[in-house]
Amino acid sequence: MKHFLLTFVMLGVVFLSGCVGQPSTTTNQTTSPTPLVPARTDVAPLAPSTSNNPCTSQYSDTEHMDIFDSHVHITPKVSVSQIISEMNKAGVSVSNLYSGSLETISQYPDRFVIFVDTPDSPQPSIWLTQGQAFVTSAEEQLKTGKFYGIGEANLRYYSGEITPPPTVYVPADTPVWLQLVDLSAQYHVPISFHFVPDDSVANAAFERMLSRNKDATLIWAHLGFNNMPLNSATLNDYLLRYPNLYFDTAGIQNMQNPLPQSNSNWARLTDQSNDGRLNKEWRQFFETWNSRILFGSDAGGGSNSLERWLNYADKTSDGAPPDAVGHWTRLLSNLDNNAAHNILSANARELFLKEQRPSYNYSISSDGKCYSIFVSSNSSVSALTFNPSTRAITFIVAGSNGTTGNTVITIPTTLVGGNFTASVDSQSVKSQSTSNSTYATISLEYAGGIRSITLSALGNTITSTTSTSSMTTSSSATSTT
Repeated sequence: MKHFLLTFVMLGVVFLSGCVGQPSTTTNQTTSPTPLVPARTDVAPLAPSTSNNPCTSQYSDTEHMDIFDSHVHITPKVSVSQIISEMNKAGVSVSNLYSGSLETISQYPDRFVIFVDTPDSPQPSIWLTQGQAFVTSAEEQLKTGKFYGIGEANLRYYSGEITPPPTVYVPADTPVWLQLVDLSAQYHVPISFHFVPDDSVANAAFERMLSRNKDATLIWAHLGFNNMPLNSATLNDYLLRYPNLYFDTAGIQNMQNPLPQSNSNWARLTDQSNDGRLNKEWRQFFETWNSRILFGSDAGGGSNSLERWLNYADKTSDGAPPDAVGHWTRLLSNLDNNAAHNILSANARELFLKEQRPSYNYSISSDGKCYSIFVSSNSSVSALTFNPSTRAITFIVAGSNGTTGNTVITIPTTLVGGNFTASVDSQSVKSQSTSNSTYATISLEYAGGIRSITLSALGNTITSTTSTSSMTTSSSATSTT
């Protein structure tokens, strides 16, 4: 019932948006990105606190959001019916079931996706020893259209402490693996891998793999570092350099030791003074890159695979931290609704099911009324603010360097009227505006990186325009905790 209601509400939002009408005047002009100063390499300012915004709750209602678990495992210790029961209790609508088969999921085709399996056992990895025969088999499976990706493959994996040698190590530029990366590009499916970046030689091979094929979709599992101490600056750097790279969050909630012990990455993410929600550093990272991160639990993984499933939605066993999904919905609840929804489900639905990721919908307050501003973008969008005094809308976009960002902003004319000017990092850019009696729509392009966009409206009426505009006043996003 929960998922039916969510679907109904989502359809209702789309229908109501269509009823009020879109701009009737359109333009087709394409402009090249305006040369800009080098993009920032730090993460963006935090989204503003919602505590003073009467149109937005202080915390996102993540407990009632759609959840797509992008990383779970089936093992002989647990049945598919048990997994479905745990998913239902946790409010998870769909899971990516690693090591699953078409037969395994046949009774529940709408609840699971499966990947072409890349087994490691017995050592050395089967996919590696079979070589070209495995690549051929993987392609035959992908041709059926019933497999949604490849993996999860262990490229550099430790079963315990990060003390070399690793339990599994396959250089990431191994020819067999690179052929699988090419299959990801050819069949438009993601490829997932476990790689701990603790060795310079292994890291160099890994970078060569990341650069192999820009059309492949790469999912680096376990926030990249797994049980190696997490570093947001390093993850930020990877995302800036590789536009086809995504991270999943699998298993971090299992690393519950207090700092500075090993297996303490959960403590690195959380702010215990804020009831276990994201701390400032990681809230900033998740907000900035919200379209490039997928929720995953790693239920069924590890030596305590059964216990992880038993504690997926509550606490039934002492062998794993309780309520794995609840840990994440609580952790992400101080993100804005858009970022939380993307991470919990929309990104996985886009990558696996090819569903279009919804527009960002920001509710802002002006003159005692609430207004919705919609932002469609191929970048991650965050930290949107509206300044009634300057009539400026400011937000942050994040995309990889060397790419072109495209963003369309739809604004109610009852909120802001006039011809719009646009700036990116305080430099004027070409923008296009179209309007009808209800909405103004502004579109613009910009070079990749982490950038601040400011829109201002001049005058009291809106007309269709294409112009190069310059800002006399630039309002920057505020950083708050």
